[in-house]
Amino acid sequence: MFENKKMQELTPRQREILNLLRKGLTNNEICKTLNISANTVKVHLANIYKILEVTNRTEAASASLSSKENFDIDNSPKDLVLLFQTKGTFPEHSNAYSLYLSIVEAIHQYHLFRIIDTSETNTEPGFLIEVSASESGEEILYISVRIGTSHEILWTTSIKINSDDLQMLAQKSTILLFRSIALASAKLKYTENSPIPYWWYAATYCYAKLENRSQESFEICKKTLGPLVKDDSYNDFVLYVLATAYYYAFLENWGNQAESSQTLGEIARKAMYNAPYSIYSQLIMALYNITIGNKAEAIAYLKQVIEANPQTIMARILLSQIYLLTGQEKFATELIDDCIKHVPESALQHAYQAKTFLLLLQGKIEECKNLANQILLFTPKAMAIRLIIIACCNILGQTEERKEHAKKLFEYYPNLTKNDVEQLLKGVTEQKKNYFMASLENIFHK
Repeated sequence: MFENKKMQELTPRQREILNLLRKGLTNNEICKTLNISANTVKVHLANIYKILEVTNRTEAASASLSSKENFDIDNSPKDLVLLFQTKGTFPEHSNAYSLYLSIVEAIHQYHLFRIIDTSETNTEPGFLIEVSASESGEEILYISVRIGTSHEILWTTSIKINSDDLQMLAQKSTILLFRSIALASAKLKYTENSPIPYWWYAATYCYAKLENRSQESFEICKKTLGPLVKDDSYNDFVLYVLATAYYYAFLENWGNQAESSQTLGEIARKAMYNAPYSIYSQLIMALYNITIGNKAEAIAYLKQVIEANPQTIMARILLSQIYLLTGQEKFATELIDDCIKHVPESALQHAYQAKTFLLLLQGKIEECKNLANQILLFTPKAMAIRLIIIACCNILGQTEERKEHAKKLFEYYPNLTKNDVEQLLKGVTEQKKNYFMASLENIFHK
């Protein structure tokens, strides 16, 4: 007789795979559902067989069914389900309908959601996304987002279709939709009865916090996400958000840079072991390679991510920054301009940060300083932006203003040293490194 204690020996990830096995999914289908490699599935199955003392998938499924334990998919990390639903008259050959289909296809590329339609009535969605077309004859697509099947609207927008480039419009609309769902989720309170899984609440809460670029947000991320990634049950998006927190800790010198890079390396190894083909694992690898100065490897990973999901803003921004730092200004300019063209205004903060450094290198000092000052209004503790303003003040001979910014910099980062700044410039061409460090003259002299 099958014993409950055998089932209890399985890890959350093994339970998840066994549930999918019971539903009749093949190894390949399990790979796609969980976004893990075929080899990882085989390793997990071998361990499952060993623990349950069976020899094949049929016996494993039968053994789990005979258990008296309530062994259901809810014991494992839940999927985040999106229900797309059309309302009213929706001409199938209209631009609005084509845009709607393109958005659905693009949201798939995040590999975070299970997308369903109204035919799957037995599944309660995390979010209901309603779309409709204008009844006046104008080419307008309306989108609203609700929690589950409630009447509470979290977010709504209208998209005027005045361009023949539906692909570009779909990309911009999808970025806006994803970002709006994430930021709306960050403000919600989690309950056990919620149709939205906890991992999404936790990850989006930290995602929003990190936009403040403060050490407090870093500590919140460690406390909130750390427990979710201790075993195989973690979600790779959760791991990516935690990795981003450690990357910012490295950049902003929150604590010891070497320790932040080392922890990021451990996260990267875990990500690649569990889900080597995930875009989030590849992003984590790019972040780690940047911290150790391996810019070429980071570029390779970022290009793979952008090819798999063109809507990944972080990958575009990181790649443009690396191009800047390695002297490839032409590519950096093209990427930043493309980003500003395709990305919604509300998500452009990081693109503008990259542009400040580009303007500095191009000698457009006044323009660089003005843009950097605008960014500081929203992220006053952003160390890199504060350094860029100090560099601009030095170049312009604005000594008093430079002193004020230097004073504020050391209020936020009292232990900042010249060596810390040089660490951030690992892999940068010697000419650009010398230029930037020279423009920071005097701030490290007591």
